[in-house]
Amino acid sequence: MSKTAVTGSLLSFEIDRASTKPLYHQLIEHLRGAIAIGRLRPGTKLPSSRVIADELGVSRITVVQAFDALQMEGLFVTRVGAGTFVASQEALPASDSSTTGQTTGSKLGRNDIYPFRSLSRRGKRLVASVHAEFEERPRSFMPDIPDVREFPIKTWLRLLGETSGRLTGEVLVDTSNAGYEPLRRALAQHLVASRGMQCDWRQVIITTGSQQSLNLVCQMLIDPGDSVWIEEPGYVGTRSVVRGNGGAICPVPVDAEGLCVDEAIATHPVPRLVFVTPARQYPTGATMSESRRESLIHFAHASGAWIVEDDYDNEFRYTGHTPLALHASDRGARTIHIGTFSKILLPSLRLGYIVVPPDLSEEFAKGRAIVDRHASLIEQMVLSEFMNRGLLSSHIRRMRNLYRARQGQLVSGLRDVLGSDLTFTGTETGLHVTLKLADRADDIALARQAAHNGLVIRPLSPYFATRQTQQGLMLGFAAFNQQEIVEGLTRLQPLAPLMRPLIRS
Repeated sequence: MSKTAVTGSLLSFEIDRASTKPLYHQLIEHLRGAIAIGRLRPGTKLPSSRVIADELGVSRITVVQAFDALQMEGLFVTRVGAGTFVASQEALPASDSSTTGQTTGSKLGRNDIYPFRSLSRRGKRLVASVHAEFEERPRSFMPDIPDVREFPIKTWLRLLGETSGRLTGEVLVDTSNAGYEPLRRALAQHLVASRGMQCDWRQVIITTGSQQSLNLVCQMLIDPGDSVWIEEPGYVGTRSVVRGNGGAICPVPVDAEGLCVDEAIATHPVPRLVFVTPARQYPTGATMSESRRESLIHFAHASGAWIVEDDYDNEFRYTGHTPLALHASDRGARTIHIGTFSKILLPSLRLGYIVVPPDLSEEFAKGRAIVDRHASLIEQMVLSEFMNRGLLSSHIRRMRNLYRARQGQLVSGLRDVLGSDLTFTGTETGLHVTLKLADRADDIALARQAAHNGLVIRPLSPYFATRQTQQGLMLGFAAFNQQEIVEGLTRLQPLAPLMRPLIRS
């Protein structure tokens, strides 16, 4: 029997002393109704009769009479030395389908009676925008997740202990809606050094991650019906946020050089926003060429469009030189830069940031306040210490070397299993590689088959907003050690005869 107990006020019950109905009858009806609608769940331990009597201002005999009656009905059970409990689900009497509670519930679900219970148009767009993805658990070869086992938890907890003593009421009151000032300063310094950006700390807005950043940008800068360019294929979360905020999506193809800017200009209306992932296009892994970057920046200046640069995992580049952020090349301040710590540190950390033009910083800070005031302050404080002591940079370097080795092991193993002539996209950067398939392939069916074998391999086709899709498979390597990659390749072996004829040469 559960030891969960009801404490405090007994379900907001008040005795009606003006009623002719006896007090113990009122208590019986209240408790019986609370069980029927689930407010008192099976196995719940009730307070003692003395406690209930004191709370209700009645005699203990009144409560005992009610308990005895409900025990005779089979609703309560008493265990010597333990107390009184709501009976288990199996022991509860069968409920009458014509009870008032069910009738009321059915009425509450009918929009012809209560039309105001339907979602708003914006709410319906938001729900409709959610993409149905495969149910996934962190197992080989799930893309886009870091190895959380390598997170320096002992160092983090030590900094947490050192920092928590500085979390005073004054700090809580003084923290801006835009985030903890020392973290914003540390971030600005980090972006200047690592991404070549020229930004002041006042331009940095701390968020709870990329998704909130994308949503805040859309809320602040687009109106329903505004055209928004997104990459095709592109991040599903961006597509969902744009649709949820009423934007008109204009899918723009990407190739080995990134967003096809000239094609977009010739095909689509002038946008309010252009969403791009120039450091590493998601999901193909392409790096946007210098000429495409210049074309996009020139177009934004001429048209008044905003560029939203999602710099989600630029830190993990394994070959060649990391290009500057698009924001660093945009001298006209038309670029809004978005970043996250989910890929570098922990997905559950839920900290990200936006770098906005100076003239928008105050407005974005006010908009951020409406969303949820600010992210967890203690985590912001610890992260600022982590960065100021050089621990973030050293962690990134260590993880880059580790992920480079894991990527090499996965690519080599896949060639052993599926053929030495395999070609991948996105091997220079990131946390996953993409294997292109022939047009006749069904990547969703292959992903489902892999799931039956205990693997998570994400299909490429759902990342297209139009029917002009490509077939492919995304395989992650970052979160899996050497033995786990070997085990994953072993599970993939039975699918090799099915996959080999479908691989694009």
